[in-house]
Amino acid sequence: MNPEVRVEQEKMQRGDKPDRWRIAWLIENLGNAPLKILAARAPHGKFRCDEKEFTPPVDLAANQRGRIELEVRCCEAEGAEVENAFLILRVLYAGGRWLILARLRVYVAEEGKPVTTSELITAQPVGFSSKL
Repeated sequence: MNPEVRVEQEKMQRGDKPDRWRIAWLIENLGNAPLKILAARAPHGKFRCDEKEFTPPVDLAANQRGRIELEVRCCEAEGAEVENAFLILRVLYAGGRWLILARLRVYVAEEGKPVTTSELITAQPVGFSSKL
């Protein structure tokens, strides 16, 4: 039983530095079991945020939506597109630890504002590979 989610950018505003953006995403638990979001990160070089742990975790019952917010570094020029950016969620689901990988396309709008669109969302159990 893999976790399934929908990821949608809700809002974005300028962060504390010129290349920083506070982005909020709505996460919808599409599965039948509760989902607990422990942490999130964005590891792409052009759309980056170190892992942020959520204390307390974001708890989502089946078919419930919740919100996470990260401050992401993005300093691309207006009109640029960043492909293969990821939002990676570390979660608990149905008694197991999982990574949910949301592959994003990032379009840089006016004033350098990053607008994300989810292209593909997959999940993998933590520990399936020695690289995790």
